[in-house]
Amino acid sequence: MKLTKLLQLASEILNDTNRQSQKRREQLKEIQRQLKKKTKRLKEKCEDEQNEDIKKLISQKIAVAAAQRKKVIKELRKIDSTS
Repeated sequence: MKLTKLLQLASEILNDTNRQSQKRREQLKEIQRQLKKKTKRLKEKCEDEQNEDIKKLISQKIAVAAAQRKKVIKELRKIDSTS
């Protein structure tokens, strides 16, 4: 192969990798937004709830959503540092 062909092929592969990481980053950002909204709604629901058992269940769901959001943020930072 000639040098120009090799350079073109290399740039296509690198651009494809960049597009994939950009797409993954966008998907993670959307998941992060949805988790934030869900956590906010659950907190509001927890404050309005009178039954302690239901409050406990809602609090557990809030904790799970917060943990997942932290994982998403960690993954986003990893993607940003490699870019």
